[in-house]
Amino acid sequence: MRNARTATSIVQTIAVVALYIVLGADNEKPPVSLQILGIKMILVVTAAQTKGASVTMEENVPPGAGPPAHIHTREDETLTVTRGHFRFWHGTRVVDALPGTVVYFPRNEPHQFRNVGTTPGNLVVTIVPAGEERMFLAISERGLTIPKDQAEIVRLGSEYGITYVPSLAP
Repeated sequence: MRNARTATSIVQTIAVVALYIVLGADNEKPPVSLQILGIKMILVVTAAQTKGASVTMEENVPPGAGPPAHIHTREDETLTVTRGHFRFWHGTRVVDALPGTVVYFPRNEPHQFRNVGTTPGNLVVTIVPAGEERMFLAISERGLTIPKDQAEIVRLGSEYGITYVPSLAP
């Protein structure tokens, strides 16, 4: 019971902070919204706001969607499920995640996730330090897709310290 209350409290806190920022508090510009590989992302806390320390995004992930397996050499990621049913693969672990689940991906660890539910899901993702969001912006602005633009996505990834690896999902 204690863990459920803690998880609910974490989700509520994140939702309130995200809403505060999305509504324009402490923001000179409206939030940036982008599409990358079928996932809608909203930058809710930007690198400029944190002086490069981190970036936080809200992601709306359709059923069956998620990024290919990859490794970050520069960033750590913390993901919080706020809606839906996700599966996370990282290192040798597999985590089935419902709202309130928090998953941490340290740099240099292979990882991926997928919305395994039947409805769209939402994640709040914090990346430390900031910088990777510039790659997401480049992919979105150029409308790159897989498999058509896979070589360019891999090239961009390497520019940002990301290596794509074979799928961790069965």
